[in-house]
Amino acid sequence: MNNQTVKSAANEANATYRSGAAARLSGVPVETLRVWERRYGVTDPSRSERGQRQYSFEDVRRLGLIKQLVDAGNSIGAVAHLDLQQLLAMLSAVANLPAAQSQVQLSNGMLRIALVGVMLRQSLINLNPDQSKLSLVQTAFNLKQAPMQLKDVKVDVMVVEQGELTAPEEQIPLLGMAQQACQATAVLILYRFASSDAIRQLRLAGFHVARIPSDMLEIDHLCRVAMARALTLVEQQGRMGRLKKNGARPADAARNKKSNVIPARLLDDEHLTHIAKFATSIHCECPRHLVDLLQMLTSFERYSAQCENRNEDDASLHRDLHYTAAHARSALEQALVRVAQAEGIQY
Repeated sequence: MNNQTVKSAANEANATYRSGAAARLSGVPVETLRVWERRYGVTDPSRSERGQRQYSFEDVRRLGLIKQLVDAGNSIGAVAHLDLQQLLAMLSAVANLPAAQSQVQLSNGMLRIALVGVMLRQSLINLNPDQSKLSLVQTAFNLKQAPMQLKDVKVDVMVVEQGELTAPEEQIPLLGMAQQACQATAVLILYRFASSDAIRQLRLAGFHVARIPSDMLEIDHLCRVAMARALTLVEQQGRMGRLKKNGARPADAARNKKSNVIPARLLDDEHLTHIAKFATSIHCECPRHLVDLLQMLTSFERYSAQCENRNEDDASLHRDLHYTAAHARSALEQALVRVAQAEGIQY
């Protein structure tokens, strides 16, 4: 590796990312990131001369791990201030792996990867080994040839380079066969152009999807995020299997002692806007925070109801999400009413 390549890799390692890039790489939506920063101080990004947030590579790594732990059921308040090693230790427990093994896989240990596609091959080979611990063990020309070319090659992550993501219904079976051929724990799909529907379908199928980064060192991070998510999914599937074995349906577990009736809204959008307006004139900010939570829950409740009706394959899951969101919304409405009455807010 020449001096220019080493210098370039070092510069990439010190790169900073704006909010959109940090959100895309970590999997945390920009809006959620703003809330986490404002309420929990999850990160403290530096600012550019123009006042734009700038996130370091380590910031992005922490956010990705925090997102995994929140998705696994941990509260954001419980993990917001943990350092990288603490997050990795928690994630290893979630994934039911020995801590040492998880640390190697998810922190700075070597990951064996197989590449489907040829454009990124040289860039991956040229990565500075002091900055990236990816070991490229095999390459396949394309998805159709991958099952044969990757046969009997055992890797941690299969990286698939796709210029355009089209016809995911045709790609998903091919991805599954290629993953099985190389025994990959996780699959990372990197694209240049894609529709939101194609991305959604591939993610629902269990694959990690991200835009091809301009900084090749980001692929190391993306591989580790894909690995962490895959390990978490394995553990979740194991829990679902145990529920089924014990005679409980996972989609119904959250409501096996409750009514299936969706509670009607106690406060409509006009009521919420009115309470939020008056909440700004009192010292306590709880009414405004509750209004924010209720608006988010109500939106998610409607969204999950739509998913329940249009996605037959996951109808049971989205039915449970709809039910859970509705009852959470109802409980928060009642709490807001009590707070509003205590603060003398008329609604």
